[in-house]
Parts: sequence; structure tokens; C-alpha cells
Amino acid sequence: MDLIDSSSGPTPFRCTCTREFTQANAYTKHQRSCTKGKKRLFSALSKAKDLLGSAKRPRVDSNRSGQSSSTQFHLPRVPPSSSDEIIDAEHSNNPSASASDAILGTATVEVDENELSLAQRRSRRVGVPMPLRYRQYDDVLPQPPPSVPSGSAAQQRGLNAPGNSTDTSTATRTSLRVPPFRTARNVFGLVRQFFSSTPPSHDPEDVVTLRDISSITAVAAAEPDIPAEPQDSSFYPYPNRSSFELGHWYWNGSAQKSHQSFKQLIDIVGRPGFDPDDVQSTSWNNINSQLGASVHDEERDEWEDEDAGWQRTQVTIDVPFSRTTTQPGARPYIAADLYHRSLISVIREKLSNAQDDELFHYEPYQLHWSAPHLQHEVNIQGELYTSPAFMDAHRQLQESPGEPGCGLPRVVIALMFWSDATHLTSFGNTKLWPKYRRCKPSCHLANHVAYFQKLPDSFKDFTCSYTQGKGIGRECTTHCHRELFQAQWRILLDPEFLEAYEHGIVILCCDGLERRFYPRVFTYSADYPEKVLVATIRQLGGCPCPRCLIPMGRLHSLGMIRDRQQRATLVRSNASRSQLVATARDIIYEKNYGVDSVAVESLLKPHSWVPSSNAFSDSLGPFGFNVFVALVVDLLHEFELGIWRMLLVHLLRILYALNKDSIHELDRRYRQVPPFGRATIRRFSANTSELSNMAARNFEDLLQCSIPVFDGLLPDNHNKIIMDLLFIMAHWHGLAKLRMHSDLTLDILDQQTTDLGEQFRQFKAKVCSAYHTKELEPEAAARSRRQEKEATKRAEKDTVVQGTTAQKPMAGTSAKGKGKAIPEQPQDARIPKPSRKEKSFNFHTYKFHALGDYVNTIRRFGTTDSYSTEPGELEHRTSKGRYRRTDRRAFVRQLTQIERRQARLRRIKRRQQQQQHSPRADLDERANDPQLHHYIGQSEKKYDDFGHYLRSHATDPAMKDFLPRLKDYILDCLKPEEISPRFELERDSIFFKRNRIYHHNLARFNYTTYDVRRDQDVINPRTPHCNIMLLQGHDDHGDDDLKGNYRYAKVIGIHHVNVVHVGNVYESRRIEFLFVRWYEHVQKHAWETRTLGRIRFMPLANPDAFGFVDPAVVLRACHIIPAFARGQRNPSERGLSPLAGDKHDWQEYYVNTFVDRDTLMHFHYGLGVGHVYAHEPRTVARPYLAQGASSSQSAPQTTTQADNEHSGRGESLRETTDSQDPPSDEDEENDYAGVEAANFFGQEQNGSTDSLIEALEEMYSDHVFDYEN
Repeated sequence: MDLIDSSSGPTPFRCTCTREFTQANAYTKHQRSCTKGKKRLFSALSKAKDLLGSAKRPRVDSNRSGQSSSTQFHLPRVPPSSSDEIIDAEHSNNPSASASDAILGTATVEVDENELSLAQRRSRRVGVPMPLRYRQYDDVLPQPPPSVPSGSAAQQRGLNAPGNSTDTSTATRTSLRVPPFRTARNVFGLVRQFFSSTPPSHDPEDVVTLRDISSITAVAAAEPDIPAEPQDSSFYPYPNRSSFELGHWYWNGSAQKSHQSFKQLIDIVGRPGFDPDDVQSTSWNNINSQLGASVHDEERDEWEDEDAGWQRTQVTIDVPFSRTTTQPGARPYIAADLYHRSLISVIREKLSNAQDDELFHYEPYQLHWSAPHLQHEVNIQGELYTSPAFMDAHRQLQESPGEPGCGLPRVVIALMFWSDATHLTSFGNTKLWPKYRRCKPSCHLANHVAYFQKLPDSFKDFTCSYTQGKGIGRECTTHCHRELFQAQWRILLDPEFLEAYEHGIVILCCDGLERRFYPRVFTYSADYPEKVLVATIRQLGGCPCPRCLIPMGRLHSLGMIRDRQQRATLVRSNASRSQLVATARDIIYEKNYGVDSVAVESLLKPHSWVPSSNAFSDSLGPFGFNVFVALVVDLLHEFELGIWRMLLVHLLRILYALNKDSIHELDRRYRQVPPFGRATIRRFSANTSELSNMAARNFEDLLQCSIPVFDGLLPDNHNKIIMDLLFIMAHWHGLAKLRMHSDLTLDILDQQTTDLGEQFRQFKAKVCSAYHTKELEPEAAARSRRQEKEATKRAEKDTVVQGTTAQKPMAGTSAKGKGKAIPEQPQDARIPKPSRKEKSFNFHTYKFHALGDYVNTIRRFGTTDSYSTEPGELEHRTSKGRYRRTDRRAFVRQLTQIERRQARLRRIKRRQQQQQHSPRADLDERANDPQLHHYIGQSEKKYDDFGHYLRSHATDPAMKDFLPRLKDYILDCLKPEEISPRFELERDSIFFKRNRIYHHNLARFNYTTYDVRRDQDVINPRTPHCNIMLLQGHDDHGDDDLKGNYRYAKVIGIHHVNVVHVGNVYESRRIEFLFVRWYEHVQKHAWETRTLGRIRFMPLANPDAFGFVDPAVVLRACHIIPAFARGQRNPSERGLSPLAGDKHDWQEYYVNTFVDRDTLMHFHYGLGVGHVYAHEPRTVARPYLAQGASSSQSAPQTTTQADNEHSGRGESLRETTDSQDPPSDEDEENDYAGVEAANFFGQEQNGSTDSLIEALEEMYSDHVFDYEN
């Protein structure tokens, strides 16, 4: 509270928001709803928490001079990555330090101590965690990698100014001996190490906020209402804001309008500044033409300063006709018009966008992890800009000679390509072949650079004109298809791009500095058929791998020593290929031999080459680019839709051969698997075994839940082998999909790859050989349809060759020819089922062989999420959505226009937002605030009187001693330091305000994931989303041999009470708690024995079967699956406790370790970077039992304040999954949020927020922590 001197009248009270009050009660009431005051208080609490919870740093010997006015600062000791010493971030802040001091690491600076903060006056201790009593062991907020100190960045910007620019190559050569620059270590133990000895001039990590690294849905920010001007040029080509808002809503909204889209439209037309006359007078067709204009259009002049749009180029290929035809020789053929964008224009557009440039890394860095429980510093693999591939490219560029007379900084800009053919329609053959760069669909980061074309139908007419109607054969047609693909890539790799690849392009960046950018292609993500096209090898040939020359007969040797050696020695290279292909093309195009002639095959077939020149090797090969290395692994097609689907299908064949009823049992079990998360595990379909209409995510769910489902379906001798195989498969898949890897986890993945190969070979030898398997019915039906289709094609071809094309439609087709050609059959005739052929298990495939390349690829390019084909597959939705807006005829050109309209509208929208400075979402929306540990509704509409509540559940075993145990829990919350048994007299000192217990439907728990991000789980006791996991305490009941690191409970109630203690009857205190039913351990999770953890409910008669849990100690939700093989506990479904729902109990349950990546890393205890609680030995005393619970989130509340509370503010809650009930009315009001460290300090009755802030500042300005003890 600030007091303002006034000459007359009462002394006013001034709030942080500058409002003044003359009455104290009005000022107090205002403080409860003042947003600025709350934010200031929250900021003060956050600073206090950071001070208490931050990691301690090792103490550095400081030789003080004894004078109070100055102090000496020494560089902190940091573990070096090599024999050289490392420059620390704090030293780089000092511009006066000499280079020799930097190298020696002993420079000291005289600083006036009075000008420093209290924190800076004390000696620093780097990397040593604070004592447990000061630390929130279970919830540390995520943060980006440690940023570069602002002083260092400013100094570097000064050095890079045009007046101070020097030759970068010279500076690089002179600084090679200087150790690389390292940042300070953050609370997670992460350290960034750069290539150069100076900090980067631009650090994107500075602008990363908690929202940016949070997966929790944020509330959209409300746009300010700004009066619309009659004519505003900033909305050009729209004449006014009203027209622009409608145009943006139409083009950048979904093509299929939803309820959300309708609400957005209502917001637009309901805005005060919206004018219907402005919309009515808008020339929409002209505006759409201007927005979609490209290089080949007349309207392109309006956009030349921002982007070049799309270009149209004719693609011509040479079609070889062999000497066996009537007119041998090569003939040029104009195959198609390619719509594409210049790669350089795309680069310029991205770097000129301030929003994209702000997050662009101009210099790569290595990410290291140094935690207290690790013996040495380990490397972290994540994004591409932290990968060795990027570091090598950057190092080679900096060490190469610079451009003459140019001293601009040289920067590598990474290009990552995706491509995949997609069907734009559900029926028909309309296809598109887009090329993508590194993308994230929800953020519109995908850049469509080309729409590749295939050979048109008229190509057959062209070839028949030179062969007297015979055509050129399948092999030559395939060759022409390859030639067309490579010809289109040559157009994209144009001379402008090659010039920039060698000499760079100068671009003025958004920070005002000019830099020279050198594009480099790092990865090309595609499925196997397209990898074959890019690598110019034959599909499924003798050496089917696009990266190595291992023959087909040895593809099953995954994990063997010889296989590992051959992957390194038999790599593909363009040096061995180019001469062979040049000779083969001379035979085809000069001597007129056939593409599949013996002369050509003898040259190329041994290594599965094809006689097509490679655009990447020809254009970029002289610069050291290796296209075979760039063809990275593809987890989606190779594993989820490849190996796992293949294994699942054969397991179904085995079950069908063993007992057909086993298939029905498998379907029944999958139906009973509970869902998990918002969309992590979805409800399985009624008949999973049919595998119909399943995408990769469905197969992923099947794998993650496969162990409980398949357990016990086969004989014991085979069941163990299959359980081990499924365990290794799920473990390998979870590790391969990690978004943050360390050297330790990569070693585990490498070992799992070896185990996977061995287990597959054992499965083939011992299980598959014991069963006579045949095709499944869906497989037989699909094969029959393929055969019919091929027969129809052959019949049509024979008809064309004979020149007797029928004029009437075929039997079974419509007169217009739109139906399928099927033979006429009597109406009462039954179509016989196709016979099922014998089918054996075959893993001699490229996809199985590719699993051995994942570890090396991750070590080279970072984690698989960066280059998986999944982003490209998701981007298909964009193309299909745009296709719906076309007239389906000249759709490719229309797609390019729509893409430009959407991009330019987004650009105008961003420009307007920057001018208006629209605020972020209000952080008072507590349900979506990532800074909170948990969130439970504040509404008190749903409650029971304690007497009525106890009487209505008097016969329920769960309610035995409910009130005494609850009071014990509350006493522990009020006096956590006491752990002695409670006495009746002490319990009687606890009263409940209005004698009420309040109920809630939902509890939201935020947690920091293994990859240092923020995520949220929602607990609803009325749905399967009701299980939680907590850290295991040392004094928990149960067998120590069965205990793991975690304990599990089923939440059967979410409650809060307002407690009044005899010691202070003027205050009531809100105490939140979860009423839970405990699980007990049956089998411990063990990686060595490949067993999931098994648990079961404690008997209802056990006094420890039920209890109370402080929400602040919950780690996160967990996925519990019934152990179907062990049966139900109550087959008759007659239970004793309606609250516990024991009538549906199973004998045992599995804890699903593989449900998601974060859960997997919880069980790799100590290997999750974000799991700080596991970074050192735990000493947790009763973190969740009633005797030791601490409701640290509870805040004092006066009786008067509680009586005057109103909960009328609405909030927007995220939609729940199909199995989760919608939020009730209580969750749509102003809810209470549990802050994990909010009650460190007592607040007097009617005390103001400002006084609390002042008390905080005073406390921490005078307090010195004894870190040693």
C-alpha cells in the first residue's frame, strides 16, 4: 500500500494499478479483484520460490581485499569438455577482460559492491542443489536452455556493427585456439557450448517463455477494440478492417466450418467497429486475385517486395526408344507444368518475418547435461541446431575462406525436405505431390515449395505414336517416371540456389544486422517408395536399402556384430555410382539399347542402381552433399505401419490357427482397455482384429497396450517369448520417439536394437514354426480385389492393342462409365469367399533392416521428431482443405493462389497485431496457467453437510473412521512438523466452517516433462481418468522388495474444506485433498526381466486401503490396465463399497510404462532431464500420507472474506475426451488454484497485498541461507 500526502481530506490508498481509495474497506475489496496487484504478488512469490528452489552453485574461493566498497569476482569453475579451459558466461559479460585472462580463466574485475544486488555480493555456488527442505522436489517449472547474458550479446552486436566489421574467416582462424563459449548451468543441469569463443549476437532462447514450452492449452488473447478508419492502407488490398477480418476468417479458417468457426464469425460481426456497408462495397473477386498473384500473373507487382510467389515451368524429359522399335532414339517430351517457388525466395521470406526470425538460431550449439547424480557430463540430442551435423556444417563454413571483401557474419540455414504423394479426394485418382520444408502444422511453419507432377495419361499416346501402338513397356515407363522426378528437382535446385549454396546470400535481418546465409540441405524425409526415387535405386532390389549395400539375404541380421560392421563399410556413395550410371545412360541414349537390356542390367543390377542421373548428386555433390546420408529413417512407415503392423498381423494369424475364439477374446480385452490423456490412448474399436480404417496413431495405441491384452492367449512356452518381444518392441518404440536424448538413453536404445533382432529371430524359430498360419480373411479379400483390378487392366490393354475398343459399357457399369467393372451375376448368386493362402512370417525386409540405423541417425541429426514423416503426413490436411475450395479442374494453379492468399493474410494480421500490441491471454485463467502445480475449482456450489455425508455412506467400508482420519490429515497440514499420533483433544480443536465438505469434478495437474516442457493431466473420479502416481516414501507399507520409486492410487473424490482452528477462530483456511483408494505392489517393474509392474487394490478391510492425498505431491496421472489373464475379483459384479466401485475390480492390474514418453522416462529413473526429483538420492518423509501431508497451497482466509466471496467469473475449459464427463457448473466459475509455495508467509487479518510484498522483499534482502547445512 502506498500512502499519498494530501493537503486536504483523508489520506487516500493507492493500488498498484494507480487507482485511489479513501476508505480502507473499499481498497481491501478492490485488491481481491485487481489484476495488476495479483500479478505483482505472484511475481514476488515466484521470485521467492526461485530463490528457495534454484540449484546451488559450487562455492568459489574469493580473496576479498577487506574493503567494503569493492569486491573481487572470480570465474566460476565449470567442467570443461576438453583439455582446454572454458570461458564462463559471467566472464563474457565483462568487456574489459583481456583475451589472455579469458584463456587462463583467472581474470578478476574490481566492482563497486554498493552498486550490486545482494545476490551478486555473495559468492556463487554452481551446480550444487539446495537442501531438500528448501526445494520443491516434485515440481520445478521448465525453462529454456540457459540463455546468453544480455551484456555479452550487446557487446557482440557492437563488434558486428558495420563500422566494426572484420573478415570473419580471419577472425575465425585467429580464434581457433580460444576455448568455446559456454553458458551458465540452469536448474536442470543443462549447459550450452557454442562453436566460437564469443557469445552469439542473437539468442532465440531469450524470448522463449513458459507458454512457449508448454503443451497446456492457452486462452486466446482478446483483441483490443480499435475504431475502424474509413480507409486504412495497412489492410491492403482490403479497403478496411471489416473486410479484412471477414477475408481472413474465410481463407485461414477451416474449409469445413465448425461451431468454433461460427463463434469467430459472430465475434467479427459483433465488434463495435464492424460496418456492414464496408463489407457490401468490397470487390471480393479483385482482392482475391491480388492476394493469389504470383510471378506469372499480371498482378504480381504488388507483392514483389515481400515474396516472389509461385512460378510455372515446363518440364521436359527425353524418352528413349530402343532399337527394337520402328523409330529408335531419344525423343523430347513435355511432361507437365511444374508449379514451384524459388527456394531462395522462401528463405528471404522467412528471415524477413520478425516472428520467425526471432526464433531462428544463427549459430548452433552443443547441449550438455551435468546433474549431481551423473559421474560426468553427457551430450544431449534434440533439435537439429544442436546436432553434430549442424555443428560440422557450421565449422566447415567458418573455417573456409570467406568471400573477398566481405566481413559479414556467415550463417548456415538448414533445409529439411518432406515429400509424399497424397490423394486429394476420397474417391477417384486426383493426387498431389507436395514438397515441404521443416514444419509444424498448427503454427503454419510448413512451406510448400512445389507440387510435383506425374506422367499424364497422354504419355501413352505419345509412346504409341513411335511404336505403332505397342507402347514402350513397363520398365521404360518406370524409367521415364524417375526421369520426370529428377527433372523437377533440377528446376528447384536452380542456378540461383547453387550460387547461394556456394557463395551465400546477404540478407538484412530483423535485428538490423546484415548476415551472409549459406543454405544447406540436411535431411529428406519420405516413405520407402519415394526414398527409392530420390536415391535412384530400384525398389526392393538385391540391395534395397538407400543408405547401404547390404544384400537382401542379410537384412534379418539386425543387431549382429557383422551387421553393424557392414553398415559402416558398405555405405552407398556417389563416387562408385556416377561412372556406372554414365556408362549405362550412354548405352541407352546413344546405342539405343533397352532400359532393361542385359548390357544395362549387368552394370547396375548388382548394387540395385537405375540408369537415372541424380539431381542432388549432380548439383550439390561437388559441395560435399551426400544424398544417401540425407535420406533419414522414418519411424511412422518403417516401424508403426511397418514392423509392428507386420508382427501384429502374424500374431493374429497365430491366434486364428490356435483357436478362433482367441480372436474374440483379444477384441474383448482391447475394448476394456481404459483411455488415457486427452488423446494419448483412445477407445479401441469394437473389432480390433479387423484392423480396418486404422492410421499410424491407432497402431501405436495397440502396441502401447499390447502386453496386458496378449498375456495368456498362447501356451506358456510361447507366451513368454511373445511377452518379451512385445516388451522390447514397446520399449524400443518409446525410446525411438523421445524428443530429448542423452548419450545414456542412446546407449539403452542401441542395446534394445540388439535385443530386438535376437528376439525376432527367436520368435521366428520357436513360435512361428509351431503354427500352420494362413491369411486372415481381410488379407484374402484384399488380395482378391488386387487380382481383379490387375485382370481388368490387362483386359483393357489387350483391347487397346487389338484396336477393337468396345463402344458399350462393360457389364456391371453405368452408361456413363462411372461404375466399377464387375462381371454380371444373378441377383440371388452368392459371391464366394476367396481362399486363404498359407502365409509365413517374413522379416527379411528393408523396414526391419532400417531399425539398425536409428541410433546413428539420432546421434547425427538429433531426435526423430525433427525429421519424421509425420509432419509431412499431417500437412496433407492443408492440401486437402485447400483442394475443397477449388473447382477440381485446374486445381494445382488454384492451390498455389490459395497458399499465397493465406500466407499474405497472415502477414497482414501479424503486422496489425504488432501495431496494436494486443495483450497475451490473461494469466488469471488459472486452469490453463502452466506455473501452477495443480488446479481445483473454487466453486462451493456442490457440497454436503458433514453429518448428512457421513450418514448417507455409513455402511460403506471406505468411510470407516473418515472424520478422525480427515482431522489427522488437516492437523498435519496445519502443523507439518509434528508427526506424533493425534489425540482426541487435539482433533476436537478442528472445526469445519458451516460444517460442510465441498466436492469437485475435476483436478488438473501440471508437471514438467522429461524434455523440460510443461504438460497437464486431468483427473476425473467418475471416468477411467482417475489414477495418479506419487513418489514412494521410505515408511510406506508393503514389501520392500516389491517397492519401486512410485506409489499408485485411484482417486474416488476431490474435495476441500474450510477449516477453523481453535487457536485462531477469526480465520478459516481452505484445505484441499484427494480421497483415494491405494494400490499395493504385486510385481516390481524391471527392465532386466522385461516385466511391467503389477499392482492390486488393498482389501477393503485393510485400515490403509483408503486415505487422503495432498494434491501438491501428485506427480501426474498414470495408465492402469487390468491384468485380463488373472480375471476379475468379483465375477458376479457385486461390490461392498459404492464409493470405491469395487464390483468392477480385477485381481491385478498392469502399470503401463509405455503409455507415453514422459511415463517411460519416469521408469528410467534419473535419466529424464526434466525430472529433477530423480537427479539425486531422495529423502522424502511421508509426502502423501495423512500423517505427513503438507497442504502448502492453502492460504489463510478470514471469516468475513469468506462470507463475502462471490464466484461469478466464467472460464473456458478445454473439451474432454469421449470417455470423460463434461465439466459441471462448478468448474465453469472462478476457481481456486493450488500454488505449491504460497503459504511460506503468514498474513495478518485484513493485511494488504502491498504489505505482503514489502515483507517478502524485506525478508529476502536480510536473510542469508546457510547452504552448507
